[in-house]
Amino acid sequence: MILQKINAGVFNDMVQDETGSFVMNKNQPSHVNSEIDSDTVKKIRELSKLRKSIELDLKAIATKTKISTNQLKNIESGKFDKLPPNPMRTSFIDQYCSIIQKANKKSI
Repeated sequence: MILQKINAGVFNDMVQDETGSFVMNKNQPSHVNSEIDSDTVKKIRELSKLRKSIELDLKAIATKTKISTNQLKNIESGKFDKLPPNPMRTSFIDQYCSIIQKANKKSI
């Protein structure tokens, strides 16, 4: 069923790689960065600085959220096109922000 939808163009942003996993099509222009508003990017930058100041390790965030450290690094560096498509992208960013904010409240 999923393959039929992919073949029908429903998931035209995704392609199957050599391992059989579905990934974002790198040949298509990405509008991902334009989907992330400037306020969110600014908030991520501020939270990244805060995370470092309270000495919260990316590994700790990865353990709590089950988001890989590579994906967390992509969030912090603004490489949103390397994140999975929505709704997972939004969820990853929300979880990242939430964990740092909670850790900051505990450290105060």
